Amino acid sequence: MRFKLLMLLCCGALAVSAQQNYLPLNRNIYNWYEPALNKPGTGFHTAIRPYRISDMDTVVTYDDVFHLKKVSGDGFFSKLWNWTAYDTILGVHKTEFHLRIDPIVNFGGGLNLENGGQGVWNNTRGIGFSGDIGEKRNVSFNITLRENQGKYPDYVTAFVKEYNVVPGQGKVRNFKGNAYDFANSSGYVSYNASKHFNFQLGHDKNFLGDGYRSMLLSDNAMFYPFFKITTSVWKIKYMNLYTEFDDAYNGTIDSVVGVTRKFGSFHYLSWDVFPWVQLGLFEGIVWPANDSTRYRGFDVNYINPIIFFRPIEFGLGSPDNAVIGANIKFTPLEKLIIYGQFIMDDLDVAAARAGDGYYRNKFGIQGGFKLYEPFKIKNLIVQAEMNQANPYTYASKEPVQNYAHYNQPLAHPLGANFREFIFIGNYRFFERFYLEAKLQSAVKGVDANNAEHNGGDIFTSDFEIPGFPDSYGNFIGQGLKTTIKSTDLRAGYLLNPSINLNIEGQIFIRNYKNDKDIISTTLVMLSLKTDLFNAYYDF
Repeated sequence: MRFKLLMLLCCGALAVSAQQNYLPLNRNIYNWYEPALNKPGTGFHTAIRPYRISDMDTVVTYDDVFHLKKVSGDGFFSKLWNWTAYDTILGVHKTEFHLRIDPIVNFGGGLNLENGGQGVWNNTRGIGFSGDIGEKRNVSFNITLRENQGKYPDYVTAFVKEYNVVPGQGKVRNFKGNAYDFANSSGYVSYNASKHFNFQLGHDKNFLGDGYRSMLLSDNAMFYPFFKITTSVWKIKYMNLYTEFDDAYNGTIDSVVGVTRKFGSFHYLSWDVFPWVQLGLFEGIVWPANDSTRYRGFDVNYINPIIFFRPIEFGLGSPDNAVIGANIKFTPLEKLIIYGQFIMDDLDVAAARAGDGYYRNKFGIQGGFKLYEPFKIKNLIVQAEMNQANPYTYASKEPVQNYAHYNQPLAHPLGANFREFIFIGNYRFFERFYLEAKLQSAVKGVDANNAEHNGGDIFTSDFEIPGFPDSYGNFIGQGLKTTIKSTDLRAGYLLNPSINLNIEGQIFIRNYKNDKDIISTTLVMLSLKTDLFNAYYDF
């Protein structure tokens, strides 16, 4: 209650203040801007996402990227083409008020060839409002509303049945027997108080890192309420993020029974060490709204803005779930970045010395690179990445305070007890045509039955670990060793860059295999969509 009251008070304060909007958190949109933002010496802190457009404009602008060429003339077809291919659908532009209204769609359909040609489809209709207030446009807002129905391939349907949520998008209810219906919304108000401080109050997602995945904080789970303070000074950018999460794992598909509130406090400090090196330090705390004796709500102690203050308390006996980590990016060449992450969820040095594979050695790492325009091929981006997390990472003795929101991990979609390799190639030609190929290969240890706990399920209590509290000999892939391989091929045309409206064809092949199950999926899809957020089905 105190947290909601704080958000309402902040919203009221922002309404009478004076900012600019954020770039939608979608990797395909970011690919257009990243070659310029990642050049050595720009000083742009690329790991804190989404990006504020006013910050980006100091390095690269919308017009720099898209080179728009409108059709001249006042005829009907000229106006219609410019309206649908370049402009916002409806706009109001006054000295102290700017408003744009745009449609949101995802109309897609196709076949799963591995299941007798089973049909799969998406049907999303929505609307987006965004704008600025004030002559200096220091206050901005963004609202998106979406109504969705969908029928998914078998492995996604199995996920929805177990976790009661469409990956990253929302809690569902049954629709016509074998499909699902769900609604979601996102939005924020952002106030740019000065060149040093920005305040954002919203219901959306955040992402920390330079990779395809994030081991620190990703946009894998669905939208959540948050209040964010971003401080920029000298070569440093510092983020304070306060959130409210839900644990709905005990609910059923057509109810909200079992939803439990929990809260999070996150700090991330990004430092431009050298023109070619950026270092980020991270901490996060997650705690339940209720403990065994009382309703805690939002603990005001966690408003503390100083990084690494609370993990010290955790080491002295705090019961809440603390994680710490780091992000690093090197730019040894103008068109090459090398990046990595490390996260530590728990550590007992004394106990770990007694043997290998101690369960409290909860670590995760990431390493990867991006190469822009290899072999001098313009608009080609090549990326390779490795991610892994030890068994039991992100889990907790009390499942409600695990590192998750609405039944999905806040970091990597595979949770823990996995090792993954990803290769991605993106190519853009003739300005608006694009190709993408993504290859994934992962090994994960899963539980053969409900009586097991091998460290891959972050929703199971640490008390269920075999041999707890003296569990040794743990390793990545333990349990029922499972391989996941996927190939995602896409080709499309960008119809309207203003709203990222694309027409896209896709072939998606996935193979899931262990000694108990073999699940194969081959999808052929065609879609018309405004692609404004990342949706992860490669798990």
